[in-house]
Amino acid sequence: MAKRKKRDKLNETVLKHLKGFCQQGAEFQSTGNIPTGHFLLDFAIQYGMDPTKVSLTKLEGYDPTKPLGLPLGKLVEIFGEEGGGKSSIAYRVAGYAQKLGHHVAWIDTENSFSSNLANINGCDKHDLIYSNLVNEDNPDKEFYAEDVLDSICKLCEAGVGVVILDSVANLVPKARQEADAGSKFMGLLPRLLTENMGKMVGYAAKYGTLLLFINQLREKIGIMWGDPETSPGGHSLKHNATVRLKISKKGGKDANLMVPDPETGEDVLIGRHANVRIIKNRVAPPFLETLHIPVYYHPYFPDIEEQAFNIGRQTRLISVLKGVFKWGDVQCEGRSDFINKIKEEGLVDALIIDIKERAVEKDVLLPPELMQYEVKSPKKKKKKDDVESAG
Repeated sequence: MAKRKKRDKLNETVLKHLKGFCQQGAEFQSTGNIPTGHFLLDFAIQYGMDPTKVSLTKLEGYDPTKPLGLPLGKLVEIFGEEGGGKSSIAYRVAGYAQKLGHHVAWIDTENSFSSNLANINGCDKHDLIYSNLVNEDNPDKEFYAEDVLDSICKLCEAGVGVVILDSVANLVPKARQEADAGSKFMGLLPRLLTENMGKMVGYAAKYGTLLLFINQLREKIGIMWGDPETSPGGHSLKHNATVRLKISKKGGKDANLMVPDPETGEDVLIGRHANVRIIKNRVAPPFLETLHIPVYYHPYFPDIEEQAFNIGRQTRLISVLKGVFKWGDVQCEGRSDFINKIKEEGLVDALIIDIKERAVEKDVLLPPELMQYEVKSPKKKKKKDDVESAG
């Protein structure tokens, strides 16, 4: 007992000189989230569940007015094959961040920024802090990976809410840039990231900045079994990421989003579906299912009924009880049957009007699909007690 008292006294003596370093009790205080604009994905990241399979009214802590999605103050990696939709998700995140009042920085190491895709996904390119690593005043000035990593820390310190790096794989260390084409530098980028990762995530946590790193896929050489795919940057990037999303193209006949051309009648490709897997998530329990999200190439949204259903669930405008979904007079067992009925009876405009009214009432941000959708038919009348808040 005497030893116990002596130890406690020593702790108090030492700890009083460590103000700002030690505190009594451990608790993580989230500074907020930035949505991807895909409710199924945002919900899965936040709760590790499929929102169509749970009652939102009974879910502890759920509030439709609070944004779900990628956590501020953390590092998130999005990686996958080319053309899978990685940048489209980043544009949507940037657009939502801007609407929430955050400044967004976009570091374009690939020189692949698309004004069209930014517009489709609700990102205001004129309000971006943008760099393609070209100094207009001094075109001969070269920026290396070291400069980019230092700049990320400075952007956090400056109060930028979201920093998007597109992409990690295209970062070129100074030694690589100044060497001949045939020179070999194995592991140069992973070592550089390892040395600077702690500093970057520390700045992100301190200033509440979301670091969103887009990455590419590579194949391991000589792998005969197991998963041959890997992403550049080494283990440090994977370990420090709070959320890792793997994006791939969805296969099958229903993967492409096609609409008929009004003049020729031929089907035109305006988008496609992508597969999203949450490889790592420190925010919620593991979510093992593969999600399917739309990726648009043109500002036309043929699956608007599905998007309206998702937001109707998010705002609790559409209720569910034992697998039966209800909105006004519309009542169907199963998600697919509900969406099909909305299509067949032409109720999507009425549903979107109700969603927009609820969004204004509850101060909920809507995805670009619903914001850009033009209502064509007048709202159908429903009984006063038809629409119920639900879970």
